[in-house]
Amino acid sequence: MAIVTQTLIDSDFELVTKHTISGTNGTALKVVDVSEVAGAATDPRVSIVSCQWTVSSVTEIEWDATSNVTALTLNGNGTYNGGGQFLPSLANNAGSGITGDIYIENDGACTGTIILKMKKVSGFDNIT
Repeated sequence: MAIVTQTLIDSDFELVTKHTISGTNGTALKVVDVSEVAGAATDPRVSIVSCQWTVSSVTEIEWDATSNVTALTLNGNGTYNGGGQFLPSLANNAGSGITGDIYIENDGACTGTIILKMKKVSGFDNIT
């Protein structure tokens, strides 16, 4: 699967990324490396505040760990915490081997776009 990632916002407190997907993969691909985000210091973590997507097949957003943990399962068109929704942020609940990174995985042919809005939670030297 080919994924093109574009950083839309990387400010002191938030990170917004756009991911354009074309193809198939059977393994997760890293789309957010939190150690490369502005202000990343020791053991950085983000939470997912919202997500908008349009994908042609089931696609998972995963927290990186020894065994990746699914944060969201996407299919078709939709939003998490978009519009008039007031849902909580999705905290990184990955267990052993947690890195803070975010991966995308799908098992079928997939094309589409995913926009993730994240909050910088800890491990950044530009938040207090």
